[in-house]
Amino acid sequence: MKPEEKQVNYPPYWITSIEDVKQYLEKNAVKGKFSIAGHSAGGREIFVYEYGEKEDLPQTVSFSSAWTARKPELYTRAPERKKLSLFIYGAIHGAEVEGTAGLMNLINLLEHGVDLRGRRNDALLELAEQYRLVIVPLAQPDGRARFTRNSMIGQSLDVFQYYAHGYWKDGTPCKYPYHKEIMPLPVDQMEHLGSYFNDNGVNCQHDDFFGNMQPEVETLIRLVHEERPDCILSTHACEADPGMGFPAACLSEEGLNMAQQIAASVMARQLRENLHPYHRVNLRRPTKGFILQDILFMASGGLPLLYEFPHGCENIPFTHEEIIDLGLTLFEEIMKYGVETRFKNRFF
Repeated sequence: MKPEEKQVNYPPYWITSIEDVKQYLEKNAVKGKFSIAGHSAGGREIFVYEYGEKEDLPQTVSFSSAWTARKPELYTRAPERKKLSLFIYGAIHGAEVEGTAGLMNLINLLEHGVDLRGRRNDALLELAEQYRLVIVPLAQPDGRARFTRNSMIGQSLDVFQYYAHGYWKDGTPCKYPYHKEIMPLPVDQMEHLGSYFNDNGVNCQHDDFFGNMQPEVETLIRLVHEERPDCILSTHACEADPGMGFPAACLSEEGLNMAQQIAASVMARQLRENLHPYHRVNLRRPTKGFILQDILFMASGGLPLLYEFPHGCENIPFTHEEIIDLGLTLFEEIMKYGVETRFKNRFF
């Protein structure tokens, strides 16, 4: 049974639905470029927004070969590039739209000099001008279409469970992390398929990367392989506090240290601004398994980062405004770190 939901008004600066994101990008992408990068398992469009010209440097070696030769710059071509490259994607789990809302505010800042609240952020805008940005605001639109709200702010954990993970036909919740024991989920046995999954019942974070790969994952791999970004940020959300999650399993110690430093700077900034992040740097080397972040790293060489926004459910309240501020400070700290270090020495 669908749980009772609270009525919550969404502010105009909170753009997260498929229709609203597309309408906004079609109307406002003037300084940047809007295009359709691919389609989901359910045939829905995957949008991409690019800011800054792509530097098409020839590909003369594979990442594996260059890294093994201890010359990754032969693949990344970083020394020859005029600008850094940052690739950000949101909502690989369709109800985790908090990063999407932050990204739409970032895009408005790039296009109009203010975020969607009408606020200037000259520091972030100046940093962004030193980057080529590639943004996929809704990486898994099937799940987003199934999430009929625009946020989970103020909702109970039962509402979170319903939209994020779903329910079986017998009325029992399809709980995290146990639903990872079946992949893909048998869609015909679900009363409500959670937004974690595309229309094929696949959690793209744990796709069959070497077999029957999902079209959303294929799109992301193609985009990062063509882009060769210096850094890749995946925005997620959960029912807990915000903070950096653990990085990809395949990173070197140098890459892990770099991710640790970025996480510490983000945490410190958000503590200063009273945005309630984790009071610890939540990074550790995973001991088992690998995720989409590993695959995107291996496809591009970009430093993989993962940030968990809060949903703002009733157990850990956050406002829409605080979540936007979390996103903009996150983007600013990552860009600042990149300008200072150029993401060098992430390989060894």
